[in-house]
Amino acid sequence: MDSRATLNVKATFIELMKEAKLSGSKVHLIIDDGGLSREEGFIKSISADNEYAIIELDKGLTIALQKVVAVNGIFLPDYAEC
Repeated sequence: MDSRATLNVKATFIELMKEAKLSGSKVHLIIDDGGLSREEGFIKSISADNEYAIIELDKGLTIALQKVVAVNGIFLPDYAEC
């Protein structure tokens, strides 16, 4: 049986995103926006002024954190099964 690394049930990706931004590491994302897609890049900014965080990548793409289902191979629990 295949398995994937997952976040804890109540956790979010915000801490992983902040760590990647601080270290200057590239992030590899899977996004669910009515279908799964992949994006990657360096985090330019994280806006968490409201209830939902927005991530901006260096290429100008903005992504709502609630649409991110995986960061650098770590998945939300709902996406853990193959």
